[in-house]
Amino acid sequence: MGENGVRLKVWLGMGFMAAALPLQAGPVPAARTSGDKYVTRGAITHQGRAWVQFLTCQAPAREGGRLILRADSGSVVVRSDSAAQVGCIVRLAVYGTDEAVAKEVLSRYQLSVRNLGAAGVYIGGRFPYERRHNLSLDAGFGIHAPERYNLDIETQGGGIDVAKLDGDLRASTAGGDIRTGDVTGLVWVKTAGGDINLGNIGQRVDAETAGGHIRVGDVKGDASLTTSGGDIVAGRLEGSLRAETAGGSIYLRAASGPVMAQTAGGQIQLGECGNTVDATTAAGSIRLDGARGMVRAQTAGGSLDLLQLQGAVRAETAAGRIMAQLAASRDSFAASELESTVGDVMVYIPMDLPMNIDAHIDESAGHKIFSDFPLNVQGMAQGFGSGNVRARGALLGGGQLLRLHTTMGNIEIKKLDQKALNQFKEYEKTFLQRWQVQWNEHGVVVQPAPADDDDNHQ
Repeated sequence: MGENGVRLKVWLGMGFMAAALPLQAGPVPAARTSGDKYVTRGAITHQGRAWVQFLTCQAPAREGGRLILRADSGSVVVRSDSAAQVGCIVRLAVYGTDEAVAKEVLSRYQLSVRNLGAAGVYIGGRFPYERRHNLSLDAGFGIHAPERYNLDIETQGGGIDVAKLDGDLRASTAGGDIRTGDVTGLVWVKTAGGDINLGNIGQRVDAETAGGHIRVGDVKGDASLTTSGGDIVAGRLEGSLRAETAGGSIYLRAASGPVMAQTAGGQIQLGECGNTVDATTAAGSIRLDGARGMVRAQTAGGSLDLLQLQGAVRAETAAGRIMAQLAASRDSFAASELESTVGDVMVYIPMDLPMNIDAHIDESAGHKIFSDFPLNVQGMAQGFGSGNVRARGALLGGGQLLRLHTTMGNIEIKKLDQKALNQFKEYEKTFLQRWQVQWNEHGVVVQPAPADDDDNHQ
């Protein structure tokens, strides 16, 4: 088996099986050399309830090439080393049948290995089709590749685990978790059912799961993260973010580009954003720690806490309070609006920011407008009397319009003085703590597991 084969078998024994990018799958180039010369079949042994066979392969490879792996089933683990070759060890198992049938199925398993020259190496694995529907089968791939290499992996069932990679990654599975260490290149990963857990990414990342959480570290590019059911947690992005979940929360440490975050049911927590922000949730709170561009925040039920806003803001909640801290200048501020159907509206305004204010409560019922700035207030009811209340004023001669509206709630207009700034610094610390909790909670710890665990099979 050799040193590399032994190393791969150790990996298996430790239980590691588990927008348009230039990584799209295409036809496999014609092989320069192919056949069984790269494949070695081990003996078939009886282990618990399974008949097991190990297959190994080795093919020469050059750094910068690409591994193409296509498997009809099985989990995949990939590790890199300094060897100038691609190697594999494949563990096959047939469960709950007699020896003759098991040996027939295992002997007919097709492991195809092709040397594609400078382009890389192709590995394909397939069980006999006519035997797949009446037998319990299992496959697991352990792969080693050069340290600087590109990966293109597809499996029809099983997890994908890739360690630190100096290259591009394309990985797809019909069912299983996807995990990676740090990757220097482009990343495109997709699973039909499972969590996605990625390290730091050196370029753009696209990640999609039909049902699971997504967690990605720092990204030196744009990120598109989509799940039909789960949380999304991301680190610092040096590009834009598009995050969508049909049922979960979204947590972002920071982003330099535009941010679009949308969830059908969960909270949204965003760190400092260097561009525009568009955040929408059908049921949950939204917290933003800073934005240099236009901010749009909307929830059907929850509070909005929006800090360090340097541009315009449009914020709306059907049931909850709104708290906004403006950090804009005369040049950066534009017409803005904060609106709550049922809830208080509170805004902190720099004392040197000129603007026009229009504040309106539809049904006072004991609610009032409070302001640290001189405003013309009309219709302030006594006690719990009904009626609308309106306040208008021009600060420092007037400027862009800030509209504040609630159907039922108080409106507070406060000066952004040093005391308030100190309070917001404490708020920022709380934000970081909350983000760290979510990051740790969604982390993955790989636990060692026996390679011959008979309960882990399809």
